[in-house]
Amino acid sequence: QAILAQAILAQAIQFASATLRAPLRPARSDAMADEKKAEDKKKAAEKKVLDENDDAFCGYVSIQTLDQDGIAGRIMGSHVKAPVQIVSEPGADTVLFEAVFLGANPLFYLELRNEEQFFVWGQWWMDGPKHSESNQICTLVPIKMQECHKQMDAKPNEFSAKAQCEFLRSSTTRLMDVGFTTETKKFKTKLTKVTMAMPRQAWMEYKQYRVRLWKAGNNWKGMEKDEDEKEKKDGEKDGVKEGE
Repeated sequence: QAILAQAILAQAIQFASATLRAPLRPARSDAMADEKKAEDKKKAAEKKVLDENDDAFCGYVSIQTLDQDGIAGRIMGSHVKAPVQIVSEPGADTVLFEAVFLGANPLFYLELRNEEQFFVWGQWWMDGPKHSESNQICTLVPIKMQECHKQMDAKPNEFSAKAQCEFLRSSTTRLMDVGFTTETKKFKTKLTKVTMAMPRQAWMEYKQYRVRLWKAGNNWKGMEKDEDEKEKKDGEKDGVKEGE
């Protein structure tokens, strides 16, 4: 009987040990699966932010008159804004961003005045109609309106300028070509189209910077969340101590 009891006890111990060990393997595999799922989700989000094929691109441009002190004009004919379209072929070596303006608009137009004190300046951005530093693509290097008229004397209704994407490495030596088209009616020369050309390599570099900016924002959110949880736990501990 004693031998039988020992045998039963040994089997019970073996069964209990196997039962305790059994859940560990699925738990470990579940944790690995969760980590992989989280990593895949992160990569998918990064790919969406990068938008390599520009499927979700929505851009805008604002062109305005500045005086010699860099102050924006506040009178009629000093500012235009329009959506930007990518008009180059998919995968082209040069990405072309184009916007058009209605020259016949009696209120909202940009007049190119042949006067020394006026400059043309502009901004390109994406993701929405409101401009911010985080969604800016590039800015136009200010060009004198008299210089614009000199170019149009040589080539009617057209002039060119440069734009800078500050997010690129060595951006001051990698300026973008910008072409403008105008029309003259009733002695007023108005802007009707602007086209900015950016090498695809520079465009992808800019979009990679946007991904890093997005990651940095998520990291800050994570740190703030951890700090809030820590403060909450500390507050709960203090409440327990006061209750005691």
